Amino acid sequence: MIICNVKHVCVFLFTSVVLSCATYHDIRKDIISHPNWNLLDRGGDCGRNVAYRILGGKNARLGQYPWIARLLYEDINGNNETNFIYECSGTVISERYILTAAHCSPEYMKIPLISVRLGEHNVRTNPDCEDGVCAPPVQDITIEENTCHENYTEDLLHEDICILRLTNPIQFNDFVSPICLPIHDFFQQINYEGKSLEVAGWGVSDIFVETGSDVLQTLRLKVLNHSQCVQTYKNRKKQIIPKQMCVGGVIGKDSCAGDSGGPLMAPFSVNGWPRYHLIGIVSFGPVFCADSKVPGVYTVVSDYMKWILDNIKE
Repeated sequence: MIICNVKHVCVFLFTSVVLSCATYHDIRKDIISHPNWNLLDRGGDCGRNVAYRILGGKNARLGQYPWIARLLYEDINGNNETNFIYECSGTVISERYILTAAHCSPEYMKIPLISVRLGEHNVRTNPDCEDGVCAPPVQDITIEENTCHENYTEDLLHEDICILRLTNPIQFNDFVSPICLPIHDFFQQINYEGKSLEVAGWGVSDIFVETGSDVLQTLRLKVLNHSQCVQTYKNRKKQIIPKQMCVGGVIGKDSCAGDSGGPLMAPFSVNGWPRYHLIGIVSFGPVFCADSKVPGVYTVVSDYMKWILDNIKE
């Protein structure tokens, strides 16, 4: 692994291969000049974790992904009974904002979005404990408003991105904290093809069982060639655009139902300290999740940084 000096940032993706080494201060000019730039974490404590089944995945460590949020919806069944269900995931990007997929918004889910749960690990225990260490109790915070991309459409699933503003600020701790956003120039230059990125969530962990996993799952998936991705979905009457990427396509390994809106991540070494950055948002995949060689499709976050800044406030 290449070690850069203190003014540089390198990315390494599980293979000891450095994808790029760029000046950490080379933040995109359209971002650093934006009036809402000061509302982001800007590299302070973002992307750190205290721990050094998505399908085919394994249990995550307690505190491994402190930025993952669960989205709680209110559903009324045929007997007019109210059920509260977790149907999507999201990613903490600041003390007031969660990033998720547009198709997870209440307008498209057709059921009310009530709140987000933060600091979850095992859904059956609260607080969660591992190896003698216990996390604080989970935080449940209601949604003040949601803002989805103005060009999102259900049929194409392009521009599948949405920001949730919370009613109250998140109380950050070792088990609840924001991920770093792709604010540097080199994020628009990196070729991820063939590299392994991480996904995590509580979605279906067995293709023969419809219920989600109790424990947060994690998995590494490889990024496919974009042209191959375009052709794969063209054969299925779906158009893939440059602001989307294909990941996975291995039978039995994929992000699945319940992981919609969740993060696609990569650890970067920032001044010698590994920091996770948000690369993509889980958008959609084949009808039979992880039961074919068809890859999952993710929204590329670096292409939406200005949109994100345009849609946050104090």
